[in-house]
Amino acid sequence: IMKGYIKPCWNMEDFYNLPYCEAPFYNDDQINEYVSCGHTKKHMMVHKYHEPNPMPSCIKEKIIPQFSSWSNVTSAINLFNPGTYLPYHNDSFLKYKQIFGITSEDIVRAVIMLEDWQPGQIILIEDKSYSGWKSGQYWVWENDTKHSFYNMSLVKRYALQLTGTIK
Repeated sequence: IMKGYIKPCWNMEDFYNLPYCEAPFYNDDQINEYVSCGHTKKHMMVHKYHEPNPMPSCIKEKIIPQFSSWSNVTSAINLFNPGTYLPYHNDSFLKYKQIFGITSEDIVRAVIMLEDWQPGQIILIEDKSYSGWKSGQYWVWENDTKHSFYNMSLVKRYALQLTGTIK
């Protein structure tokens, strides 16, 4: 896991009204395991806006260039409404691998926080939980790293997700 910071160079108005789509947690076995323990499926939800949709210009012009050691960089914006979360999981990157014809395990992911932390917002990466972030703080992990996101705050949580491969 790598942590870093990008000086915020974005206007949040560019993110608030994008046409986000529901992206429920995709792993049926894990969903069933969580539901059997009392979780509610409808709360395991993120809203996404992703390429090939047009992205706010700051992403390609100012943010992605700061990840110059990456290739095949794609972006998505994740919106977690209050009371939503994604359970502890690792990403499969199936679509990403398909698009770029990648079979290697050199895939990396960054999550860049677009706004300051609010009480109740948590990121868990492997066995460490993170809160108290400032806008522009980010985390990078390798393809099979387990992680989860929780928004138990009273406000929406926005983050930019970058996926790429190490050059």
